[in-house]
Amino acid sequence: MKRPLIAILTVAFTVSVFAADPSPTASASAAQSAQTSQKAVNTVCPVSGDTVGDIGKPVYAQYKGQTIAFCCKDCLKKFNKNPDKYGPLALKNQSANEGTE
Repeated sequence: MKRPLIAILTVAFTVSVFAADPSPTASASAAQSAQTSQKAVNTVCPVSGDTVGDIGKPVYAQYKGQTIAFCCKDCLKKFNKNPDKYGPLALKNQSANEGTE
């Protein structure tokens, strides 16, 4: 009697795991994929001045309906603190040349 009960509970648990909502990480990747499906308006990181993609995989953000690219996560953090400083530079493909040190 115990074996069939254990088998039923195991199957129920397995099904519930696959039916659960995706993890936040999966949602974040889906969101980033959606952002990158629209081409970035810039090739120069608006924070550091580096060419986007030269030092690693670019990261993206939205600014006034446009996708802008950054050379690294540190530059993205600076953008998020002051988007109105870096956003217009990105739209003009210019940079503040602040570096990431």
